[in-house]
Amino acid sequence: MDALEKAQARFTRYSLLQKELRGLNPDRPLHLLSIGKAAWQMAEVARRCIPEGAIKDAIVLSKYGFYPAERPKPDILEAGHPIPDQNSLKHSKYIVDWLKSISPQEDLIVLLSGGTSALFELPKPGNTLEDIIALNSLLLKSGLDISQINAKRKETSQVKGGNAAKCFYGRRLYAYLLSDVSGNDPSIIGSGPFLTPETERKHIVIGDNAAYLKLLAHYLKKAFPDYPLWKSRSMVQADAGDFGVALGRYMKNNPPGIYLFGAECCLKVRGKGLGGRLSHLALSFAGEISREEDITLCAFATDGNDNLAECAGAIVDHETWDKLAQAGNPIKNLRDFDSYPILKEGNYIIPGRYTGNNVNDVVIVIKGFRA
Repeated sequence: MDALEKAQARFTRYSLLQKELRGLNPDRPLHLLSIGKAAWQMAEVARRCIPEGAIKDAIVLSKYGFYPAERPKPDILEAGHPIPDQNSLKHSKYIVDWLKSISPQEDLIVLLSGGTSALFELPKPGNTLEDIIALNSLLLKSGLDISQINAKRKETSQVKGGNAAKCFYGRRLYAYLLSDVSGNDPSIIGSGPFLTPETERKHIVIGDNAAYLKLLAHYLKKAFPDYPLWKSRSMVQADAGDFGVALGRYMKNNPPGIYLFGAECCLKVRGKGLGGRLSHLALSFAGEISREEDITLCAFATDGNDNLAECAGAIVDHETWDKLAQAGNPIKNLRDFDSYPILKEGNYIIPGRYTGNNVNDVVIVIKGFRA
């Protein structure tokens, strides 16, 4: 959808981050650390805003391949996500040593976005990489929300829960957060590696799902000027399949228009199929609105990754279920948590890609006017 593309392009300028950084007026060298799935984009914005020569050194740690495809491979560190790997530990150790080396007279800028919890990890003594992998694999399929997942992650980590901040002996620390959690709690975003009572006031959220929805609503209104638009006031936090069914029932009885939701859905996986929370949501929705008139849903991950690298979400409508049923068995795909293959075969998948963003998910439903 054109409105999504325009919203993404404008949002990832990170205007609030620009404003904050331009107001720093550094009087001594700065060190820059950017971690997360939007790390490359946030670091690029920072480099454009901070006076030339003020940044003494910079480290960027992101998920494998999370930088623009059209750019030459940048000088960044890459590691596993959503499951930490050997590079997560290797690069995290390098970052911790680097933090300890910063002069007491120098300042640090930290840019954090979703994905930090997996990318930035050093296990506590007695915990191995295999232990961390097993824990994360279990948590991601548990149906727990991100705050519950990150609380468990902190129990076995040397860097989460403010521990990374204790490795910084410099003068001042500034932390700018791109929030992927409901409520924008800095202790949950990236598991709060730099959050301590001393640094709390320096943690500033520079973007979140609500801000993105506001911008997206602007472009949707321009694209569909004759359609009323309803935007959710709070983020949907529910099982993805349950929400898909409930949303389908809701749309049957609601008037034509555009319905816009921010979502942080979880998915307790019981099968061994391929898919993600949004493809599962979309397939569940398609079954509920089958044979209704002119209803379309777009479920999109703002980071361009709905569990699988190949998938950023899905677009389905009132005809999707019947078409899928003619070629396969969508009921079985739902039961087996295998939404991706059948939606891919029907050309309903939004291809995965790097976006430079990560503020949860967006669900758009458009119900047309009857002729």
